[in-house]
Amino acid sequence: MKRLGIAVIGLGRVGRACVEAAREAGDMRLAGIVRRPEKVAQPLPEGWRDLPVAAHISELRDVDAALICVPTDSVLGTAQQLLQQRIPIVECATLEGPARDAHRDEIGRLAEHHRVPAIVGAGWECGTLPLFKRLFELLIPKGRTEITNRPGVSLHHTSAAQDTKGVRGALCTELRGANGRMQRYVYVELEQGANLDAVSRAIRSDPLFVAEETLVFQVASLAELEQGGHGILMERRGASGRAAHHTLLLEARFHAGCFTAQVMLDAARSLPGRRPGAYAYTVFS
Repeated sequence: MKRLGIAVIGLGRVGRACVEAAREAGDMRLAGIVRRPEKVAQPLPEGWRDLPVAAHISELRDVDAALICVPTDSVLGTAQQLLQQRIPIVECATLEGPARDAHRDEIGRLAEHHRVPAIVGAGWECGTLPLFKRLFELLIPKGRTEITNRPGVSLHHTSAAQDTKGVRGALCTELRGANGRMQRYVYVELEQGANLDAVSRAIRSDPLFVAEETLVFQVASLAELEQGGHGILMERRGASGRAAHHTLLLEARFHAGCFTAQVMLDAARSLPGRRPGAYAYTVFS
């Protein structure tokens, strides 16, 4: 079976997550990355040095679909350029109301004109979260839904870990494991030359952490971790039929960029065989 050739347009938070996800997907291959001309020469992260990088999609070979991972105000222009090249696209612009409808209509017009398919709104907030909300409302038709976003998901600074030799910075959170016991997750950004094993032992032996299971993870940037960490709590209460009281609860902790990447890859899988035009993302497409 031929693997789907994926090009990633843009290398921000979502773009990087798409690159990682595409490389791990057994049914896909990464055809390359498209960056702005002034950024093409900038080095890629360790382990990515062999990936094709181009300033224009035409410089890449065997592209079956392009994932548009640029800021929302640049999505339409980027989509137009790709559709003119007759390359199917997936985009994740977060728009609402009339702006969303006009955006989809214009991409639909371009896709039909150039005879290629396009999938719009294939992200977490614009694609998947509304599906959860509609499912909750389907199961409990009369009721109220409350959604609480939790940016940064409960990560907090910890001086006990940050004062450890070799640690540049540290963040900590507490999660309950599958066995029901609390676990501490400590994320550390290390000084150059520091040894992770030695740092982990020092942190776990600190009186603050010694009483509970503590897992230590090294990260390249705490700033990126704080930006990417996300949480959500969605609760719907109400009635269904003769039953008077129902409650549905969705609690999630995740990296929004990684979730969006998985949604975009799922959307790309549905592109082959689609007729020209724009389609809203749906899980079971």
